[in-house]
Amino acid sequence: MEIKMRYFGLLAETLQKEEEIITTQAKNIGDLKNELLKRYPTLENKTFVLAQQNSIKAEEEKLLEQEVALFPPFSGG
Repeated sequence: MEIKMRYFGLLAETLQKEEEIITTQAKNIGDLKNELLKRYPTLENKTFVLAQQNSIKAEEEKLLEQEVALFPPFSGG
């Protein structure tokens, strides 16, 4: 499936892009995260979460054919 990826903050700076369309065989969020780590080794030492449908997702949650966002750590205020 094709997924639109959006990258924010330090992740966008690291990858030198804010968004892209990728083709993935991932079935869940964890599979997608592993694919991204293989595709972009510079993410290995970065902490980030994946969100879909305006919600941070756990690794075992099903990947939907919708936009996925990667966010660096953030704190409330």
